[in-house]
Amino acid sequence: MSDTPSGDPVESAREAVIDALERSAEVYGAKRSYGRLFGILLFAEDPRSLDELTEESGYAKSTVSTAMSTLERFHLVHRRSLPGEGKKAYFEAETDLWYVFQQFLQQEVTREIQIMTRALDQAAETLEDAEGERAQRHLEQIRELQRVYDRSERLVSLVTSHPLDRLTDLLGRVTGRSEDR
Repeated sequence: MSDTPSGDPVESAREAVIDALERSAEVYGAKRSYGRLFGILLFAEDPRSLDELTEESGYAKSTVSTAMSTLERFHLVHRRSLPGEGKKAYFEAETDLWYVFQQFLQQEVTREIQIMTRALDQAAETLEDAEGERAQRHLEQIRELQRVYDRSERLVSLVTSHPLDRLTDLLGRVTGRSEDR
């Protein structure tokens, strides 16, 4: 952990987590600025306006605005209005990351599964009437993909319909391991 100029251990710990969030954002194909801004909001005691986030992060207001829109789409931040502030938007981090994960699965992964399921069903229907070894080989490949997507759809449904504690307890019983963390 790197020390901040003041040597404040709280600030050092906060910055270490924010740095990790930046790197994590990159892992998922997002910009590092998204991770930093989420981290700033995660540790903020009160919602922050675009201007405050711009000042605190050092990013351009357009970068902050784009990041907030993207983070809001993925349920990582919430837009709020504060009494007496008119239409000015404020943002706060979603701290229930299991909820964020469930929303991502429900919206993004489910959409991908639906796209693939439709395409695989159409391809299978076309190949069922086709003749030849090549058509049969492709039909077998498509049938295997259909099974994978069917299982994936069931898994997404299971994961998005139960709290994390219940799922980890269940997995602990199945694997014989207890999660005491």
